[in-house]
Amino acid sequence: MDRNCIYVGDLVILSSFGRAVIRPNPSKVGIVIGGPYENDYICAKTGLYAKYLSYDVMLGIELLKEIPEDFILRMGDDEHEENPQGLEEIPD
Repeated sequence: MDRNCIYVGDLVILSSFGRAVIRPNPSKVGIVIGGPYENDYICAKTGLYAKYLSYDVMLGIELLKEIPEDFILRMGDDEHEENPQGLEEIPD
């Protein structure tokens, strides 16, 4: 069963949050060019681990490698509850 929600070739249209994160890169659109890669995060303190998927995203001439799927989704969504507010006022 396929559990991915992002595929190679998908466009990532950056929200104000996404553009603020990749500054000074002026790109407003990216494309997924690699992945998914399955990664493990192990907490040194508790020993607990989590699995997550990551992807390579091309933004203009800059390649961002192994960006977690959740973060890619946040980069395109200004309404995400974990994104800071007020970023729409940052000039392009």
